[in-house]
Amino acid sequence: MLWQSSQWLWLLAALAIPLLIHLLRRDATREITFAAVHWLQRKRQHKKRLLLREKWLLLLRLLLFALLAILLAQPLLQRDNEASEKVLLVDPRIERAELETFLGESPGFASVLWLLPDPMLISESRPQAPDLWRTLSNLADAGEFRRAHILLRNAQNPSGHGALSVSPYWQWHALENGSKENSSPLPRLALLGEGPPWLEAVLRQLQGTAAPQLELQKLTAASLAGASEQDWLIYDTAGELPVALQQFIRDGGLLITDRRVQPTEEIQFVEIAGGEALQAAALGRGSWLRYGRDWHSADFFHRPDLPEKLWQQWCAQDWALQARGRGLWSIDTPPGIAVADAEVHRFRLMPIEQWLLLAFVLLLALERIVALARPAAGSDGHD
Repeated sequence: MLWQSSQWLWLLAALAIPLLIHLLRRDATREITFAAVHWLQRKRQHKKRLLLREKWLLLLRLLLFALLAILLAQPLLQRDNEASEKVLLVDPRIERAELETFLGESPGFASVLWLLPDPMLISESRPQAPDLWRTLSNLADAGEFRRAHILLRNAQNPSGHGALSVSPYWQWHALENGSKENSSPLPRLALLGEGPPWLEAVLRQLQGTAAPQLELQKLTAASLAGASEQDWLIYDTAGELPVALQQFIRDGGLLITDRRVQPTEEIQFVEIAGGEALQAAALGRGSWLRYGRDWHSADFFHRPDLPEKLWQQWCAQDWALQARGRGLWSIDTPPGIAVADAEVHRFRLMPIEQWLLLAFVLLLALERIVALARPAAGSDGHD
């Protein structure tokens, strides 16, 4: 057994205090002379029962104190991680209807879990899709998932940073042979404000060359901006940046402005190399790209290479687009490093606070029952 906060175990030494008090009180006998001792004979049995209750109370209170100290120390039990071939880890991008169809065609799994760094039962609500590359690497050395089946939405998925760790015993499945990550790499572009004078011409040229299916969505209020609906947002209103757009960046969006837009808080901008006054700042999961000039000025947009330059600059700051543009790996030939059997974690630490808390409540209830069942002070046992 391991302890997360072992410093609390010193409280167990305090259990000796009530025991010492009990022993000292028992040895401190007093001699009292009575004129008629026969009146005390009738109380012997009553006193024995009372002493027995007192001992039970002492024992229960010592157990309660010990349980409290153990709860504060937060014990962890080691449990064997037995590898099973009947475990299915499911990509959270898969809809429940699709999963039910797969399970109908491939029955026999004893445990079906969401593919997460800490897998959970599919009876729980469907979570957001994690970083697949990193999640698989985290589970590669987990003993209980050593021989698991992995169900992914796509057979091909974007590569991540660093080496991928895998279990050589994993069995791979996919609902689709292709990759939706690369089927639509174009960003969702939106505009808030009147827009710079060069925007319409730039879009037409991009639609004829680099981005034939690029479309522009026009927003009427900052509250309509959301990283789940737009990838790039061109903001063309001078003044302080609205709070809603700050949240848009933190949620993973790319905000594009000129110098007329100012932050409401201190943000660290970094100069972008390239011979142009261009700054970028990371904020949450997104970034803010700010031009150091007024893009309404003629010297900004009177350039033949403007569309190509803007497209390169915007793509370079869109991290999600870069991720979609990374190379793909296939479940047929996983590129990862196989984790050896000697590196697998054979044990898993399990907290037991819930069971200890239940035992504490039951003991407390029992202690109260015994305490309230004692005769009232001064009772002599007479009818």
